[in-house]
Amino acid sequence: MRPHPVRLDGDQSVQHRRPAVSVRRLAALGAVLLAVAVLAGCAGGRDGRGGPAPPQRAWFRIDVLPEGDAFLDLYAAGRLRSDAEVRALARRLAEAAFPGARGVRVRTEDDRGLSFASAEIDRAYRTGRDASLRIDTAGAARLLRARGFRDTSVQLRLPSVPSTVRTDGRPSGDRTWRLRPDGPAPVLSVEMRPSPVRWLGVLALPVLGAAGVALGFFVRRRIFALPAAGAAVAAALAAVVLPTGRQGDNLGVAGLLGGTALEVAAVVPLAAVPLGLPAAMLLAAVAVRGLTRPDVPAGHEARPRDTGVFW
Repeated sequence: MRPHPVRLDGDQSVQHRRPAVSVRRLAALGAVLLAVAVLAGCAGGRDGRGGPAPPQRAWFRIDVLPEGDAFLDLYAAGRLRSDAEVRALARRLAEAAFPGARGVRVRTEDDRGLSFASAEIDRAYRTGRDASLRIDTAGAARLLRARGFRDTSVQLRLPSVPSTVRTDGRPSGDRTWRLRPDGPAPVLSVEMRPSPVRWLGVLALPVLGAAGVALGFFVRRRIFALPAAGAAVAAALAAVVLPTGRQGDNLGVAGLLGGTALEVAAVVPLAAVPLGLPAAMLLAAVAVRGLTRPDVPAGHEARPRDTGVFW
């Protein structure tokens, strides 16, 4: 038999009480909330993707031109707010690197969507048979560190002439240097020895190409015409493989030419390339004709008066 339930009166009922909240639990909850707040504050110093903030980096490149001028291109990211600030900093860097320059002009350029400041430096060095210049990067390094840039570097480009670069008095084969905050900035000493004879050497290529085309098309004997056309093609290939278009720098650094005359002199040796095209077509036509014509007994070549200009 099931037992009968016992009924309790109001004064005899059991009253259930909620347990009091522990002080330790409150302290633990406060610690968790504090940790979340700290993490949120740290996340505020990161980028939108949750990674660390991008480093403040800057680097500049010095292009020494064959006419005595130079360019200083400054790429700065993270610190400067506008292009005007980048241009102002580029001007100060150029004046610090070339204190004896005649003048500095700065403008904003664009390189595949990345803007940078380009400073054009007038008379960065004196041209001549023994041209030289000295670039002290200490002033540029101080200016960059003052603007908050710690990770910086400098790159040097020279004309295509025989040259020697010394860093702090020692020969150096490098063309890029890191400007470290804990080390001295390098002092670059550049000695250039232009050789105009190199330009005369590559100038022989278009002369050879023109002579080869003339002999190939207007000499009536193949024994002379075909080798001449082959020489024109070889001159065109040499103009492509060799640094032909840069040998004009020797004339500029030596102080012999400048401006438009130097630009024309640098392009003239490349004329061997288009001269090689008709010579190559002539050789191809002769080869196709030799393969497609019927076989005939070998015989002596006719006298020049009995043949046409193009055989």
